[in-house]
Amino acid sequence: MYRFVNNNGIVPQLPPEPVRTHVRALRYLDSEGRLHESVPLLPALGDRARGLTADPFAPAADGVRDHLMRHYLAALEHGLA
Repeated sequence: MYRFVNNNGIVPQLPPEPVRTHVRALRYLDSEGRLHESVPLLPALGDRARGLTADPFAPAADGVRDHLMRHYLAALEHGLA
């Protein structure tokens, strides 16, 4: 079983650990749609910032936009192609 997190998708981040322990096998989709098997802290922070600045007119919407199923599927199709 894997837990996929698409960049700034808000739902996979709630509630934060250690309040809730998620599935340990994490797969992370970065802001460019690349699939990663781990998320080192500093590179992930930079990548999340890039995701938030991708739409300067709606930076807060990134968490909702990244959680949409069509965005997960598009990123997975891109990453596996």
